[in-house]
Amino acid sequence: MAKKRITFAMIEAGGGHKMPALAVYESLKRLYPGKYDMQVLDFMKDLGCVDLDQIHKSSWKYLLTHPSLTKSIQTFDFITGPVNIQIYKLAITGFYPYVLRYLKKEKPDLIFSTHYFNTMAVSHVRRTYGLSTVLINFLSEVFDFDSYWYLKNVDHYIVTSPAAARKLLRRRFPKGKLREFPYPVRSSFFRIRDGREKTLRSLGLDPSRKTLLVTLGSEGIGVTSTARMLTALVRRGLPLNVVVVAGKNARLKRQLEVEFDGCTEGTCIVPLGFVTNINELVNAADFCFIKPGPATTWEVLSLRKPILFAASAQLSENPNIRYAVRNRVGRYVGVSPLRFARRVQELMDDGALAEVQRHYDRLNLQNGADDIARFVDTVLSGRVKPAVSPPPSWPARRARRRRAPGLRPTLAGARASRRAARRRPGSRSPGV
Repeated sequence: MAKKRITFAMIEAGGGHKMPALAVYESLKRLYPGKYDMQVLDFMKDLGCVDLDQIHKSSWKYLLTHPSLTKSIQTFDFITGPVNIQIYKLAITGFYPYVLRYLKKEKPDLIFSTHYFNTMAVSHVRRTYGLSTVLINFLSEVFDFDSYWYLKNVDHYIVTSPAAARKLLRRRFPKGKLREFPYPVRSSFFRIRDGREKTLRSLGLDPSRKTLLVTLGSEGIGVTSTARMLTALVRRGLPLNVVVVAGKNARLKRQLEVEFDGCTEGTCIVPLGFVTNINELVNAADFCFIKPGPATTWEVLSLRKPILFAASAQLSENPNIRYAVRNRVGRYVGVSPLRFARRVQELMDDGALAEVQRHYDRLNLQNGADDIARFVDTVLSGRVKPAVSPPPSWPARRARRRRAPGLRPTLAGARASRRAARRRPGSRSPGV
């Protein structure tokens, strides 16, 4: 018997869409070894729609470097939500033929989508052509989200907080399609091969010092702002290791290497580029300075590290900051060098770190990756049915109208019938 096929459809425009897909993929692979034929795709790019993919990613990269513009657009989006969904659907019409070709050729039994463009495209194609692929949408934002995530034509819709579920239900989203799980984190993220001491010594750092990990995404808060924040630490002469992961931002890495060359008697700064052991770096750190994206935030929370938050790049990240601050496992510093240096100095006290660990004990975070994987398995095994049967495809609707043209109601016909009824003897006219 052929294995059932699962496609994880993400778009690699930041870790928020990629990491949840990898988390569920890894859990399915571990819990059900050999049962499914699975692949994780950078969907738009891997299907061959390269031009549209490049436009989308370069636009998003520009918006990340201009957070004020991004937040203004999102504020406008909250007001004109339904209109924007239609605009987005029109914008990706060039993607539809690629999706149709993929679904007909590869015939996946289930698509697990972590990006709204993928969900829109798959939903449109399978509805239009009457395809039976099961579609699960994963909302990559935890608490708040933009209007283009209101996508009802799916079989199941996964959220990771009661707040997200309530927001969808307020817009009359079908309750039977909603599934709520804890946020998923990759199982591989918890495989720590090298301990704290070995990791720090490999970077030429002293393990007896407190260590701060700085990871702000590929765009971060800007080269100038990052350098200014680190300068504030150096000027205080704090006996501190600082590991800065610049990712694909080569300009930031070069700038930090020029400005902070080598270790001083106080603060020692080590800039890194793209790394594959971010889990070991988080584990080696005593506290972290991060961008408040959902994937990064929940990975750091999962390893129980105190968090200092940089300014958000979009409105949907702000609730992540509030969640950590409210539960006393995080502090907001934004782009203020003075506030940043002060918060770092506070966390260098062992008593402050122990207090954060007590708050983590009360928080009792759960990882939803295995639970979501089990849910996907129950869907493919037929034990969970779609809440509502999908409507007939466009060809089916057209064929049905051709078979019974006399049954097709029209507005003009309805009005004519009402007028004829009023003219018949004995009928009452309105107002009599």
